[in-house]
Amino acid sequence: MGHDLMGFWNELVACAGDVDGVLRLAAQRAAELIGEGSVVSVLSADDRTLELAAMFHTDPQLDRVLHQSLAGISVSTGEGLAGMVAASREVVMLSDLASDAIADLSSAPWRPFLEHHPVNSLIIVPMVVNGDVVGTFAVIRTGTATPYLDDDRLLLEALAEQTALAVAAARAGSSEVGPAEYEAIFRHSLDGVLLTTPDGQILAANPAACEILQRSEAAICRVGRAGLVVEDDHRVEQLVALRAVRGRARGELTLRRGDGDPFVAEVSSALFTTSDGAARTVLIFRDVSEQVASRDQLERRRAELEDLVDHDPLTGLLSRRGFTAAAEGLVAFADREGASLLVAFFDLNGLKAINDELGHFAGDDAIRRMGEAITGAVREIDAAARLAGDEFVVLLYGASDAEARLVIGRIAEALADPTSRGPRLTFSVGTAARASGSSETVDELLKLA
Repeated sequence: MGHDLMGFWNELVACAGDVDGVLRLAAQRAAELIGEGSVVSVLSADDRTLELAAMFHTDPQLDRVLHQSLAGISVSTGEGLAGMVAASREVVMLSDLASDAIADLSSAPWRPFLEHHPVNSLIIVPMVVNGDVVGTFAVIRTGTATPYLDDDRLLLEALAEQTALAVAAARAGSSEVGPAEYEAIFRHSLDGVLLTTPDGQILAANPAACEILQRSEAAICRVGRAGLVVEDDHRVEQLVALRAVRGRARGELTLRRGDGDPFVAEVSSALFTTSDGAARTVLIFRDVSEQVASRDQLERRRAELEDLVDHDPLTGLLSRRGFTAAAEGLVAFADREGASLLVAFFDLNGLKAINDELGHFAGDDAIRRMGEAITGAVREIDAAARLAGDEFVVLLYGASDAEARLVIGRIAEALADPTSRGPRLTFSVGTAARASGSSETVDELLKLA
């Protein structure tokens, strides 16, 4: 597939400044590579209308019909499927539709054609260059019911990207940049640049690449791609495969410096061919280890904050939100296993008096002691939470009334331990049971308890 893309790009380049030629060629190649028909539309200068610019169908008769019935039509941006793609930049991929389904979704100028030539499957992708939408690229199947696959979508996106680049280049006119200027860009770029072959042989490295990798150009060329990428980083295989399909790819890889020190690099790579037809790739990279470390730290902090939301920071027990989620899972599991559940609702006695007489530090310590007592009395399968100030709850899996009394007794014993710090603590408790398959919710059980 990479060879098809390189050949396609070379054909586009050969069209030089002929925008119409670029679009006609793109439409023909898309129909041939993906099948069966294709339509390329471009946005007007004011971005208000989408104008049909090129069409092709592999069936000569349908190709003539397409040109006779659709040549020169335009739709408002946002109208019909193509107009929606241009406005939203979102890919549309439809398959196995009823004969009139796509017609109903399409803009008015398309409907007469679709009534006589129903489209079974279609993909429409935006053509984007330098962040701007310049048009849409579509493929359609009218003769077969074979649906398009994700590989077809990826290939069409790659063709659309290269077409958009070729259109932009053609509109820009001839370039004043020559070989000497390109050589200067290569030599003076602050990012590492490697000229390689698709199989991983490195032909040249710029000074920035040598500095980042702490290797000479000769050493980089000698070890090749396999010698630069950390052995167990399987992302390289994914990037190479994606590049083969789309002609370019971007991602992160773990590379190794000359002293063996690994680092994370942001990598972009593209396929191209030289003037004599040789397959080449360019790989541009930069060291992003610090950014990745900061990102990972933020992710860990986010996970910690998420955990704080689900757990009570004072006792380590579940919070109300965490308990709700855990209880739902435990109820579903109990119903599948035919087990009962029992809720024990605790109210820590005298917390207000402790706060008033001894201070809030003593009150917090009392809450922690209650949490420790509950944690030590329940099993891993049970769910225990602090719902609010002095309110605690335990959801016991498969426990009888007698077993629940044992759990409650262990909590009371832990709080009455004479070696415990602070004042003696007591609690009030109520229980409620739920049989397997019962319609009672956990909230209803809590109210009963």
